[in-house]
Amino acid sequence: MEGLDINRIKLLLLTFLILTLCSGIGAAAEVRPGGSIQAAVNSANPDGDTIVVYPGTYTENIEITKNNLVLMAASPNPDDTKIVPRDINKSVIFVKAKPNLVIKGFTISGAAKDLSGIYLEGCNGCTIENNKFLNDALGVYVKNSVNTTIRNNLATRTSEAGKIGRGVNIEGSEITAVLSNTISNHRYGIYFSGSQSNTISGNSISQCADNGIVIEKNSNNNVLESNTVSSNGKRGIYLKDSGKSSLKNNFVSSNGGNGIEIEVSSGNKILDNTISGIAKNTNIHGLFVNTSKDDYLQNNTISNCEYGVVIRNSENDTLIKNNVYDNFRGFYLSHKSSRNTLSGNKANSNNNGIIMALGANNNILENNEANSNSASGIALDSSTSNKISNNIASSNDKGIYLLSSSNGNTLSGNTVNSNKNDGILLQGTSGNNVTNNIVNLNNRYGIYAVNSNNINVDDNTVKNSLRGIYLDVSAKNVVSKNIVTDCSLYGLYFMNSSDNRLSKNTVNGNGEGITLSSSVNNEISGNKVSSNGYGIFMCPRSTENRVYDNYFNNANNANIKNSRSVWNMKKTPGRNIAGGPTLGGNFWGTPAGLGFSDINSDKDTDEDGIIDIPYVSDNRNVTDEYPLIRFVLPVANFNANPTKGFVPLTVEFTDLSKDATSISWDINGDRKPDNTNKSFVHVYDTPGIYNVILTANNTNGTDSKTLQIIAEEFKVLPVA
Repeated sequence: MEGLDINRIKLLLLTFLILTLCSGIGAAAEVRPGGSIQAAVNSANPDGDTIVVYPGTYTENIEITKNNLVLMAASPNPDDTKIVPRDINKSVIFVKAKPNLVIKGFTISGAAKDLSGIYLEGCNGCTIENNKFLNDALGVYVKNSVNTTIRNNLATRTSEAGKIGRGVNIEGSEITAVLSNTISNHRYGIYFSGSQSNTISGNSISQCADNGIVIEKNSNNNVLESNTVSSNGKRGIYLKDSGKSSLKNNFVSSNGGNGIEIEVSSGNKILDNTISGIAKNTNIHGLFVNTSKDDYLQNNTISNCEYGVVIRNSENDTLIKNNVYDNFRGFYLSHKSSRNTLSGNKANSNNNGIIMALGANNNILENNEANSNSASGIALDSSTSNKISNNIASSNDKGIYLLSSSNGNTLSGNTVNSNKNDGILLQGTSGNNVTNNIVNLNNRYGIYAVNSNNINVDDNTVKNSLRGIYLDVSAKNVVSKNIVTDCSLYGLYFMNSSDNRLSKNTVNGNGEGITLSSSVNNEISGNKVSSNGYGIFMCPRSTENRVYDNYFNNANNANIKNSRSVWNMKKTPGRNIAGGPTLGGNFWGTPAGLGFSDINSDKDTDEDGIIDIPYVSDNRNVTDEYPLIRFVLPVANFNANPTKGFVPLTVEFTDLSKDATSISWDINGDRKPDNTNKSFVHVYDTPGIYNVILTANNTNGTDSKTLQIIAEEFKVLPVA
């Protein structure tokens, strides 16, 4: 009975084996030394099989002719299982139009020129992983294929190392994933041509003769991330004629040419990469965008290159929050690059921080830092119509430097402090606007224009330099509404400069207030010049200048070496700088109240604000026919507390006006006076917005100030 049972079990097992073989699901084929991998492939199930190859060296060329095949080494160490070609005129492993192939665990070597360790053409869903490619012209070559994965392979050369070959070569393929491979000593590490929607991630590429990673010929919509690309002969990563790709979190270092280069490629995003060069005195571009547009560069860090970031012949690129340091040139825009925006970047501790040159026009440079550079923080050379605004350019040799026909630019809202020589320097330029900048503690010049014409220098604050605002061989400029204080030599200085206009500047506490040297036909009006060593100085060759309606209040107001300038205009109705009702000459006072206008204030019989006798300087070089007396005008000001609340709203008003002999309050905006007290309390019972107007008066005029009070209705909301 027992024997019958055993026989029955044997029969069942045999039946199961037969059924299994008939179903096509067989045991893995094995290839051992002396055997043929090609023979095993030929014998494999057409619909899928696994071939396990045991350690040894197999000299043959293999053509995969079956679908769904797994070809794998038995050993986890690729050095144990080697495949070398028998025919050197063929690729080692050749696959055409086969899906779902897996090749893993081999050392594949010896593919000759233009041939491959593994060649895939027209395939879908194949995986090449954990292999070693040694001395192959092309390690893995994928052509016209889809959904290929190339993962955890090593590709290197010991013969002709770093001279020929490509570790991974992809052409005309889509959705290829090249992941965590180590590639070295080829001509190109990873190469993509005409390939879309691929991912290149986590690879290490080094010591290739030309480029680490190349993406070219309309290879679009690719992702390159977290790769380490170092010590290659030319470029680390190179995109050419390819767009809409993302390069992020790559570490690119010590390549012989450019770290990352984008050429004729648009719409790419370059994010969070770290790039360093070999030395900042070699011709290396850390991040080079050439003849491209609409690229976006953010949060990249670039150091130790001759050029940190270069934008060349490119437009509509955006650079945000990049950090470029310890390069010879930090950011460099050149060769007709236009309509690019640089915002929030740091360009510190380079030789030059940010440079626009050779026709870089119509760009925006805003909210950047360019500090501690050994030459210029920001420099424009032959570049026009750029907007340079709200940047910090401090502790450089020169803060902001425009030269060589850099015309029509606007410099506004910048902070330019503590530079070793000049804060803002314009040399050989025209038509620039320098407005609303803070320029402080620069050693030589605050703002210096040389051989520069038709410039507007407006609303700047310039302090604590040797020379505040200095024009040298410059004409037809307007210098107005600036505050220039505490400059040890000169506040405003004109050298060999003509046909300029100085108006409405505040010049206070400088060695000399306004100085003209060999400068003619300038107009100086509406300036407040106080507490300087001299108010105004003119050398013998500074003639034909017109000086009127200025407020000179210095211990020594005028040191004039010729008598050929005009010191007043024709009497004209209008508010003058001393507060009087008539325009004419200048106010001549002293801080001690002993100036000509101070001591002759009673000599205005017609009350037009003009002293009845002319002012004549001691050396008789200044004759002001219509000197001004001081008219003190009221300044209205008040405080209200609170300015917003629920009715009934109680508000306390306090007058803070200056030089007023009387005041009146309009507390509800009806233009009717409601109160004349210095302080009082008013209660607003009705909800609304009330315009409170304080009017301050004295014998010379009136002034007013308006403040809004908001009285709100208290509402109780229903509770559900």
